[in-house]
Amino acid sequence: MTLTKEAIQHIQEIAIQPEKRFVEKRGRLFEVDSASGEANEIRRRETSSFTTNTLSSIVAYIKALDYKADKLYLQIKNEREVVLKSTLQDDNTRDQLIYAQAIVPDQNFKRFLSAEQLNIELQSKFKQNEDRDILLQVVGNIKDEAVQNTSDDGISQRVTIKQGVASVAAVKVPNPVSLTPFSTFQDVEQPERLFVFRMREGAQGALFDTDDNSWQLKAIQSIKEYFEWELADVKQEVVILA
Repeated sequence: MTLTKEAIQHIQEIAIQPEKRFVEKRGRLFEVDSASGEANEIRRRETSSFTTNTLSSIVAYIKALDYKADKLYLQIKNEREVVLKSTLQDDNTRDQLIYAQAIVPDQNFKRFLSAEQLNIELQSKFKQNEDRDILLQVVGNIKDEAVQNTSDDGISQRVTIKQGVASVAAVKVPNPVSLTPFSTFQDVEQPERLFVFRMREGAQGALFDTDDNSWQLKAIQSIKEYFEWELADVKQEVVILA
């Protein structure tokens, strides 16, 4: 068989590939091209991580380890994200073993909605409590013209709502209101938050977050306590960072 000119050239190019050597510097390994002097670090291939939406999945992962791994680090990044990482490796990196992100509904805070939309929001995205029931009574029975005649002292509003078939009654809406939106993992208790409730013409209402971030700290603490309880009998050493 006769080789073509292109095939011969390809074989020659392969045969004269520049020699490579390896150099270790400060615990890191480099591959050096002898011809160009270019050095490329040889990096360790990191472990592919699992993704999940529950804290119980992370507990199950740790309990399912069939060997005593090195110390693990459980980082609670915020009220909606938790990641399990390995101990520090030789290349000064950590493997991300499993990552959990809470499934949380979108919430239209700081935006006026119609009474019907707000009614749906309150029922589907908040846990039942006394203040939520009061707001549902208001937005579920408010008359279109009622907000125009609202008594407003700048803090709380008094509005006329329908009662029964024909009667009406004045209801004072408390402010701020204490509500419990679904805002963290379902494995733990949802933290209460303070909102300012306001109404305007057209039978519209809005919830304004008071920007009190203490609820986030409470959620993180609840997640930490959940793991401390669930992992209490696990021999594997797990450091919880919150």
